[in-house]
Amino acid sequence: MACPVYLFTGFLDSGKTTLIKDTLNDPSFMNEGDRTLILCFEQGEEAYDEQFLDEHNAFIEFFQASTELTLDKIKELDAIYHPNQVFIEYNGTESISPILLEEMPSYWPLVQILTTVDATTFEIYINAMRSLLFEQLRYSDTIIVNRCTEDMSGSMLRGNIKAINRKAQIYYEGKFGEAANLKSGLLPFDINADIIDIKDDDFGLWYMDAVENPDKYNEKEIILRGAYAEDIPGYTQTFVLGRRAMVCCAQDTSLCGITVTGVKIEELKKGQWVEVQGILRTVPFEDGTKTVVLYANRVALYQAPQDEFVYFS
Repeated sequence: MACPVYLFTGFLDSGKTTLIKDTLNDPSFMNEGDRTLILCFEQGEEAYDEQFLDEHNAFIEFFQASTELTLDKIKELDAIYHPNQVFIEYNGTESISPILLEEMPSYWPLVQILTTVDATTFEIYINAMRSLLFEQLRYSDTIIVNRCTEDMSGSMLRGNIKAINRKAQIYYEGKFGEAANLKSGLLPFDINADIIDIKDDDFGLWYMDAVENPDKYNEKEIILRGAYAEDIPGYTQTFVLGRRAMVCCAQDTSLCGITVTGVKIEELKKGQWVEVQGILRTVPFEDGTKTVVLYANRVALYQAPQDEFVYFS
């Protein structure tokens, strides 16, 4: 029977050990007699004491670097411990090993990647060590933002995380693991205005809100500014308007784009900056999710802003 592997990433003292302990304490997760193997690649203030390990039928192996976890080592550990599940507490300063992402044996499948984020240091890290955060967040299935306080901006946290990993589920927790009540993070534009005018600095916040809440913008008139980013094959009056979000560095970006239709695109060139006014309408995908499409009634050339990147604060 396959032994599921759970990978926990995040900076030192971001809450990885606490999350693993909370998981082991959850009776809905553990079955009687289950054997858990913890592979620990760094040690912070929180530790696993012998009593806790004994009470939870857990065993621990320590590693100095990700290169020590080879396929041969995995085979050896499986033979020694015969675990029912494996928790890997990874070193937040290392990229996730290709073995974990692509080469895990069938008897140790990687089933989930969870990342812990300390909200009190997130803004510092996203500005000073974006490339390291990128490596932690890019593959995550679940991201737990802990130590949140009411005065923190949910839009800043969510926007920067979603720019790196749009698919991840994000959970916000207070200092003691309870659900966080963040500052409302009111959007810097009037959602109920006759015409919603999205300024250059606000494009990122609007885009993430529209991606997560498309129905909110259905039949709203809006003005957007961005670059003619992409053509859409087979459509002669439609293009993608967007701006680039810096994911890791200036050479590694992702497009925050929206489909615009009803435009004479032969009069435009890719890369040109334009101002578009029109009506937003929700459009369903085959999988049941939705997006918004801008049905334009006015298009004009626009001077590119001095900083063309998208930000989320």
